[in-house]
Amino acid sequence: MNLFRSEEHVRRWPSNPSEIDDYVLSIADWATVFSTPLFRRRLESDYLQHADEYVNDYRSALRATGKALPAAERILTTVLFTDIVDSTRRAASEGDQVWRGLLERHDEVVRDCLGHFGGREVKQTGDGFLACFDSPARAIRCAQMVADRARHLGLEVRAGIHTGECEVRGDDLGGIAVHIGARIAGLAGPGDVLTSRTVVEAVTGSGLQFEHRGVYSLRGVPGEWEVQAAVL
Repeated sequence: MNLFRSEEHVRRWPSNPSEIDDYVLSIADWATVFSTPLFRRRLESDYLQHADEYVNDYRSALRATGKALPAAERILTTVLFTDIVDSTRRAASEGDQVWRGLLERHDEVVRDCLGHFGGREVKQTGDGFLACFDSPARAIRCAQMVADRARHLGLEVRAGIHTGECEVRGDDLGGIAVHIGARIAGLAGPGDVLTSRTVVEAVTGSGLQFEHRGVYSLRGVPGEWEVQAAVL
């Protein structure tokens, strides 16, 4: 009996029918796990907020029976975070209708730039975007174009870029590399395109220029990180 399909499970199940037994628990094991207090809450209104806990319980149950979920798929990619600076104040001063029009034009600009530089939109993040690229140099140039074109709309955009291994979660990306990109974006000011040192080293020879912006402890990320700004 299938106990619980985690995200990795669902992605892998259709393409590996011969491994179905790796994801199956006996009825006795199924009953044991679903009798825990956490799983008894699955009919409560907030059960989706505990999805990660459910998956962890499932992993524990599988390990106890000598089975395990497959490792999450990981890819090396460059993540780009963009964000409109001071968007809350602008929304209040412009009014809902005008601000909605500006946001729509901003979104069109970002998506046009992503298409031009071969980026993939992962998701929208409030008044910004998370995108990924095969090339860190294209990610930088895309961010610079977004900032420039947004300025013509009367908007200031900031960006953060990092290259690293990310976990693939369906169409989404996760993992520490994504957190680093988000934290770097949070350090950026209007028009800034900030990158990690990893990105600078990866684009050596590209002709891109950088200036040192300091060394930071990024919230939730081990160690200290050198931050650079891509300059035109």
